[in-house]
Amino acid sequence: MEKIYGKSALLKDQPTPYCEGCYHGLIQKLCFEVVEEMQIADQFVYGGAVGCNGMGAFTVNLDAYGTCHGRCPCVGTALKRLHPESVLMLYQGDGDAASIGLGDTLHAANRGEAFTVVMANNSLYGMTGGQASPTTLPGMRTTTTRKGKEGPPMRVAELVATLDAPYYVARCSVHSAKYILQFKKTLKYALTVQMKYDAYSFIEVLANCPTSSGIKPEDSMRYIEETAMKYFPVREFKREGRPSGEVTR
Repeated sequence: MEKIYGKSALLKDQPTPYCEGCYHGLIQKLCFEVVEEMQIADQFVYGGAVGCNGMGAFTVNLDAYGTCHGRCPCVGTALKRLHPESVLMLYQGDGDAASIGLGDTLHAANRGEAFTVVMANNSLYGMTGGQASPTTLPGMRTTTTRKGKEGPPMRVAELVATLDAPYYVARCSVHSAKYILQFKKTLKYALTVQMKYDAYSFIEVLANCPTSSGIKPEDSMRYIEETAMKYFPVREFKREGRPSGEVTR
């Protein structure tokens, strides 16, 4: 029987560290598939940080590093300047990249550092118990917003896109096969322009944390389609350093 799909050879032969239905495992698996398909494993470096997102560094047979909370872009800046031949991808959560690390995120983007950021946005802090994050949606109940979140969420991709230096900025989702294919296409483009132009790219990916959000894995797809995407439109914001209105669907 012909095998047409399987586990990436870059993933270690060990159980996943993530909860059932966690989007981190799915997004990271897709990232590693892209690395494999682009045949850049020998050059690739995975940058992780504090939080559930950081566990990906221990699941893959690639060069990787971990940092203090929010400081992934700082270490990435040093690594890329010392090893410009490397292909560097930072994988962060919204609590890491948009809260304690927001300054680091924006300054690295404003400098146009030559790496690619993938930020999984599940609208809360997952590892520490489900507290509200900058991207928590209005009315969303968390352990720190018992009566529901007041005020709008931070739209990080749009914020990064206001800066001059970023070459490519987009928001994706992975809640269906169509969006999975689009995310892989988007990441391939971002990594390609990093290698070709030493360009900075930022990709936000919509996600869900079933354990902390209370939204069951089987309901995650509906939640992203009907709720999250109303606040966080899936589209490109910048391409080739210019504003883009192209929807990434």
